[in-house]
Amino acid sequence: MDQMKKAYELLKEWKGDAYVHGLGVLDQVGTIARGFGKRALVVSNTTYMKPVADRVVSYLKEAGVELAGGVIAPDAKPNAPREDVYRLESYILHTKPDCIIAIGGGSSIDACKAANALACLGSKITPEIDHYFGTDVVTNALKETGVSLIPLIAVQTSASSGAHLTKYSNITDPVVGQKKLIVDNALNPTVAMFDYETTVTMPLSVTIDGALDAIAHTFEVFCGAKEGTYEKTKEIAECAINLVAEYSEVLISDPKNVKAREAIGLATDLGGYAIMIGGTSGAHLTSFSLVDIVSHGTACGIMNPYYAV
Repeated sequence: MDQMKKAYELLKEWKGDAYVHGLGVLDQVGTIARGFGKRALVVSNTTYMKPVADRVVSYLKEAGVELAGGVIAPDAKPNAPREDVYRLESYILHTKPDCIIAIGGGSSIDACKAANALACLGSKITPEIDHYFGTDVVTNALKETGVSLIPLIAVQTSASSGAHLTKYSNITDPVVGQKKLIVDNALNPTVAMFDYETTVTMPLSVTIDGALDAIAHTFEVFCGAKEGTYEKTKEIAECAINLVAEYSEVLISDPKNVKAREAIGLATDLGGYAIMIGGTSGAHLTSFSLVDIVSHGTACGIMNPYYAV
């Protein structure tokens, strides 16, 4: 079977209608946001991602959705530093949106996930982010307080971590140069979107970093698969790694090749699927200590051979 067709089938099987992805799907964001209310907090880089952010704002306007606060909130810096989480929490508390639209890659989306939890739970549990690191802390706090998180629409623009599809939020403590992790199904975006055409303007280095992360996610999960997940993780890993192997070289030769961009985007999405089935391993663990040296996917690409051979 064609690997791209296979990838679409696997992702449909996993996410169903909660994931809007493909080529030319960004114009659906307004209708989706309108389903949650009339005011959306848009979080985005306003330099190189400004064309995408402007398109999102125009689609919101067409659907009768206004910008909460009247401005686009600047997104998080690379690796989602904790101070950006607190800043975005402040935007949420001040603007009181009906939904949050996080536009960007893993750092932006992860920061919005954590900021959403802090904004909704901070006054009832604690405003300190350290409390929420770990597994299911947010879910337990929501049950305890009866609070609900604000609907989050994750608009992925970079073939990278799969943050728009997962329960993870990686936040960096820049003082110690260490990433810390929130693992919680409550953080799954309400709706995920990925128009693969938006990655055409992304730097090639970012996309290749994402491709390495796709290999790392699917390979590490497959290597640790148990009997009940072995066949599915094998299927996901084979598809993702084949896509990366086939289309990375094409992309390096022609960075604006839309089909290659679509293929790498699908591969990184499958990486997100993999890490919702099983856990990553040594390469990812070590990569968190390299956060101030190289980007995440590259760090995993460097480390995986040491664990695999």
